[in-house]
Amino acid sequence: MTNTNSGKLHETPAPVERVLVTGMGALTPLAGSCASLYDALFAGQDSIAPVEIFDASRFLGQLASTFNKVPAAGLSAEDHRWMDRATFFAVAALHEAMAQAGLEPGAFQGDAERVAVCLGSSHSGLVETEAVAMAVLNDQLAQLDPRKICATLVSHCTAVVKRVAGAKGRVITISSACASSNTAVGVGADLIRNGEADIVIAGGADTVSLSVIAGFNALRALSSTKTAPFSISPGLNIGEGAGIVILESKTSARKRGVTPLAEVLGYGLSGDAHHATAPDTTGAGAEQAMREALASANLEPHQIDYVNAHGTGTEANDSAESQAMLRVFGPGVVTSSLKSFFGHTLGASGVLELISTILMAQRGYAPHGLRMTEVRPGCAVLDYIADAPRQGVFNTLMVNNYGFGGNNSSLLVCLPQVLSGGAIMPRTIAADGVVVTGVGTVSAAGTTFAALAQALVAGVALACKGGDAFASATSPALRFTDAHLKPFARCAPSAKFGIAALEAALGADKQLYDHNPRSGLICGSVFGAQKPTEKFMESVFQGDPALANAHYFPMITMNANGGAASLAFGITGYTTTLCGSAAALCYALDLVRYGRQDRISVLASDEVTPRLLDIYHRAGALDVVGAPAALGEGACALALERAQGAQARHAGALVRISGWAHFQDCLDLGVAVNGDALHRAIVHALGCAGLQPDDIGGLVTLDCGPAPVATSVRRALSLSFGVTPPPVVADPVAVIGYTPSGAPLWTVAAAMAVVMRSDSPDHIMALGADLVGDAYAVVVSRCRSIE
Repeated sequence: MTNTNSGKLHETPAPVERVLVTGMGALTPLAGSCASLYDALFAGQDSIAPVEIFDASRFLGQLASTFNKVPAAGLSAEDHRWMDRATFFAVAALHEAMAQAGLEPGAFQGDAERVAVCLGSSHSGLVETEAVAMAVLNDQLAQLDPRKICATLVSHCTAVVKRVAGAKGRVITISSACASSNTAVGVGADLIRNGEADIVIAGGADTVSLSVIAGFNALRALSSTKTAPFSISPGLNIGEGAGIVILESKTSARKRGVTPLAEVLGYGLSGDAHHATAPDTTGAGAEQAMREALASANLEPHQIDYVNAHGTGTEANDSAESQAMLRVFGPGVVTSSLKSFFGHTLGASGVLELISTILMAQRGYAPHGLRMTEVRPGCAVLDYIADAPRQGVFNTLMVNNYGFGGNNSSLLVCLPQVLSGGAIMPRTIAADGVVVTGVGTVSAAGTTFAALAQALVAGVALACKGGDAFASATSPALRFTDAHLKPFARCAPSAKFGIAALEAALGADKQLYDHNPRSGLICGSVFGAQKPTEKFMESVFQGDPALANAHYFPMITMNANGGAASLAFGITGYTTTLCGSAAALCYALDLVRYGRQDRISVLASDEVTPRLLDIYHRAGALDVVGAPAALGEGACALALERAQGAQARHAGALVRISGWAHFQDCLDLGVAVNGDALHRAIVHALGCAGLQPDDIGGLVTLDCGPAPVATSVRRALSLSFGVTPPPVVADPVAVIGYTPSGAPLWTVAAAMAVVMRSDSPDHIMALGADLVGDAYAVVVSRCRSIE
């Protein structure tokens, strides 16, 4: 039975729901609430002080904005024994935001499936990562609470917020360094506009830790004095904290009788494709993100009343950013940086600066920058606010954030009822679907997709046991000989796997991605680059933290592999990294389906080390009903495009992705044994594809992990397909091992390998549950089924 819904095969207008901010919560060392934050900003107070939570005496700068005591946040004493400190920051901010929005945690009841969570963080979990690293280095891993290993995940903070709130909709964690939470608010707004949610809990959290300070010290970016963005002299101070905003559809807010605080108008992302840590000196990437945000909101530069700059205080950032603002807005743009108040809060920067900007604008002010005395040489001369808040009418506001890996994010908001309903840019749905025009894989099976397909047919496990008796399936070592790839020879193995897979996926279309704002790259990651992380932690905890390795520090961010891949191929469109490849794939598909990008590549890569094997087995993450599974490595990349666009340029479409979804259960860890989240994902994906359960001719399942995962998948299949679900037609985990970041994407590639055979069914579903708790379902269809 094939999809006969041929009436969908056209672009159709998409309803655009307006997105309101109905609650805000902020927690920083400067202030414990939004009200006290406004008071501090207005009074010109800062929270930058000598670090006391660890010894910072040998660093170039000893100043930061830190909590000396972690807030209780309403979580239990048992939670405090194993959770990362960023989690407590986020939950505390959540309670304030929900109270202001008139929402009760855990009380969504029947509406919980329409409540999503989208948070951003750069280094959430890093404090617990340090604890795990020290346990490994001191040969004490066996004594470590396994839950602490789970708390090292950047996404764990999001999982706890989801559980405390009682949300059952889509759950997304963005980790694009310092652009994370700004991007999270934009992505969260899209979930409402796309009809995926009525309420989104958005924002982010981040922490100050010894390894973070050591890393910025190694890059010589720290200031020995309090930072003064755009002014004399250069240097940054690190900060920590969390911010949460409640995003809500106008329909939902009106139904609940809630008074909105602001409206999210649009956002834009871009990639620099320039350097791992330094921004493009011209500010081209920053400029593109700002212009993308303006276009998404259907606004002109002159309509923006105030720009909250990223303004880290460093030479490279301040110069490039200010020159970009000059080109977009001209010299009269009103701007300042709030990092002079509470430091650079890394992945939490965007949401905290958004909340601060809204708080000031509500009262008729734009915030000033502290210690702004004179414009630093190299920075554009703009209308910087100095000395005191500026009184005036500041209705339409832009917040900018840029991060390592060249990830740029710009967000546009306005105060309520500033713009008419017609100001929001109408959009269209690519109802003819999204197709895959290229695929690339690197695995234990080899460096080609054909080799993977052959290995899946053979069904022979490629893992080998090492001296520790743990099995792993390793990929061939890569040596780049082409001139354009030689600069990446010293990258992490996972970055090189990713670059090789992406090169194969792009093929002859590489020129379509090269510095094209309509072509982007979305990455999925769980742990990032393991070997550089281990090397960096060794330099911090087995050596002198003041002499930490500057080469490895940029590689410990979750988006480092994506940054390397974007740089290798000049990808400057929408670029960001999500925790887990299931969420990354679904977001990439959304970007294409709703026309934000013409084409997107999605990439996930992993690498195996002996220490990582030990860590996974200590956490129990590789046990399948008591039987240990093999850990795998490699990379998988898919090139996605609107079917109509591919047809217009006569590109060969390999398969069609006709439906997709991902949800989570209300748990801190894993999935519920009742299979609810996966069942909802299967139903949603089938609905998106216009199919019935008996249209699915085969399954590729991911049920690796602790025993509840396998039980959850089995029960979801029963709920969705009855007593006799479709047969399992491929098992990539059994062949190439379990890849933490890429496993969901590998199931889609395996489904492609089956669908592309001449004797295959028309529709194969890839489904399962991954390490970060995503229950996902993706329908992979023959292209002939849509002709």
